[in-house]
Amino acid sequence: MGLRNTTDRVFNQFLHHKLARRSFHFCLLIFAFCVLIFFSSCSRRALLDQAQMAWDGGDYASAAERYEQFLKESPQSDKAEFARLRVATVCQRDLKQYDRAIQHYIHFIEEFPKSADIVQARMQLAACYALAKKHREAISEYEGVLPKVTDEKERRRVRLEIADLYFELNDRGQALAEYQKVIAGAPYDELGERAWLRIGGIRLLRDEYDEAVPAYETVATNTKDPMIRRAARFGMADSYERTFQYDQAVETLEQTEPDPKSPDYIKQRIATIRDQQRQRNLSSPSSLGWPNKQ
Repeated sequence: MGLRNTTDRVFNQFLHHKLARRSFHFCLLIFAFCVLIFFSSCSRRALLDQAQMAWDGGDYASAAERYEQFLKESPQSDKAEFARLRVATVCQRDLKQYDRAIQHYIHFIEEFPKSADIVQARMQLAACYALAKKHREAISEYEGVLPKVTDEKERRRVRLEIADLYFELNDRGQALAEYQKVIAGAPYDELGERAWLRIGGIRLLRDEYDEAVPAYETVATNTKDPMIRRAARFGMADSYERTFQYDQAVETLEQTEPDPKSPDYIKQRIATIRDQQRQRNLSSPSSLGWPNKQ
């Protein structure tokens, strides 16, 4: 009986010792895991801190690299949304690396579709496409995000960007339609001013001189910028000259404030127009003594 008790006691001590060792090893594993998580977290925070310091110091290339490293190592972090948008902004605004920024904006839009910054991200994506000369992609992105823009002036600004992109694509008809949307029912402002000038320019390029004059006249009458007023009045003079309305062209130029950098330009332009008028009068049937047709 005593031997059995001794055996049981030894076995229980052995079992307790073994369980204690296992518990100790398990605790060591837990501790090591916690240490690993702690240092990993510190490392991630350090990357963000380094990126911020680089950005503050104007070292935008290093800032972008640190943010990208953070995103590679911690794609599921609660800071990933912030880091993705920040690196996209750095690549676009500071590095002017538009293709690189495009990829980050696309990732942001796909990964964080419910973000409060999603509309702004899509607007910046469209802007990057435009800056990268990818006009069709820019138009598509602007058109896609436009229904989500609630501010009316911002909607007109986006429409103006779309119009400019069509103009750069030499699609003058569609550009003209987009510029007209900008001015439709809107008061004269800086957005309308740009649109009216473009409308006048397109009409002039399309030899639609009668339509060009009122567009330019709208700008000349309403703008507060003397340079823009001068450009609009030059457009009016061009339209009058090309329709042989020489007196109106000269009158328009005489009422135009000279450019201080080229004070003699208007006088020279008037002299050229008067010379064209004389040449046209000399070549007319009446000046050559030809009989008028009845």
